[in-house]
Amino acid sequence: MRFLIVDQSREFRGALAGMLRARWPAAQTDDWDPSQRGNPGSSVAAGGYSAVLLESHPAGEDGLAWVERIRQDPKAPPVVLIADQGDTHVAIQALKAGAADFLRKSGLTPERLARSLEDALREHEARRIEQAGARSGTATSTRLDWKNIGAPLGDNVVRIPGYRSLRMIGRGGMAQVYLAERAIDGTQLVLKVLDRSLRKDAVFLKRFQREYRLISAIENEHVARIFDQGFTGEYPYIAMEYLAGGTLAAKIHEGMTSLAALRLTAQLARALEAIHAHGIVHRDLKPQNIMFRDNGRPVIVDFGLAKDLINAEALTQQGQVMATPRYMSPEQCTGNPADARSDLYSLGVIFYEMITGHKIFESEGPAGLVKAHVHDQVPALPERLAGYQGLLDRLLAKKPDERFQSARELFATIAV
Repeated sequence: MRFLIVDQSREFRGALAGMLRARWPAAQTDDWDPSQRGNPGSSVAAGGYSAVLLESHPAGEDGLAWVERIRQDPKAPPVVLIADQGDTHVAIQALKAGAADFLRKSGLTPERLARSLEDALREHEARRIEQAGARSGTATSTRLDWKNIGAPLGDNVVRIPGYRSLRMIGRGGMAQVYLAERAIDGTQLVLKVLDRSLRKDAVFLKRFQREYRLISAIENEHVARIFDQGFTGEYPYIAMEYLAGGTLAAKIHEGMTSLAALRLTAQLARALEAIHAHGIVHRDLKPQNIMFRDNGRPVIVDFGLAKDLINAEALTQQGQVMATPRYMSPEQCTGNPADARSDLYSLGVIFYEMITGHKIFESEGPAGLVKAHVHDQVPALPERLAGYQGLLDRLLAKKPDERFQSARELFATIAV
């Protein structure tokens, strides 16, 4: 690993180098004093650097312009912008300029810096692989070392014709989840086999069949691919892509930078735009229903509660609350109709959790959460995140008319 540190302060360059070696003991660091050497520009791409750490006002100039110049070369490494201060506007501009992340000097720790760089390097590698595949005209895929995933199969494996189960990766009260491969072509996927008692539940069967129909109509890189759905004997099953990157809930637990959260919010806005364009409202967006491919791209899963606004059917009892109270919109809490703006409220709750590391209205139980979503003010962000308050307030407005009116509007606001 080799890093270029561009900052006028010798002391801060030394501090960053120490943080880098705390994560990568063998890391090499090159100092660059912008007041003496100017903008490294195109020389960065030829320098063999893993990433560049750039101060926000090098030599008194605009660091965003420096980011743009460095990133003009497609071979340039990721650039992390580090500032004394900043707000939502600065973070958004950094994202649009091509920065991999935006960090503040105050409160910067080796752990936070390492997470930022690891995310940046993973995204950079994913783009490199995608571009290589596009140039060659071939798709890129990775065979899993499945023996290290999940647990060995037990004696009560439900056999699904056309699939070979490899490992048990999940078990709940109403389902068993296997890593499997499709017999016809060896495609590795997830096989979710549901309890056979559900076969006799008419409401479940309608929802089960509709979920497959809804998702199959959406072609978007941020929506999970479902390959098959059906029944083997009395057992309903779903075959869907295996998402090796885990859940957003796990990433939040590990800690996220604010710009990583902003970038992810933009990606999820694109996914919601595609979903809503098909007249579908997810209605249960939460960190557990956002997973990642092995290239780091987020994917929305679990459309079991999704509502088709074009062919609306009442598949739940009147007044029954089925979504997760932590992420429900005020209109869901009060039993009122929920349109696409309801998903944006849920995304706002997730955004709060990503940037703070804490759950919204954390001390409340289910009944208290419902009351808080309907009546309580949007929590005030800590000072270091105060620049995001305006964005959060608009996402979490109690009245749908006061929120972003579409996922497209949200995306246009925070990304290019």
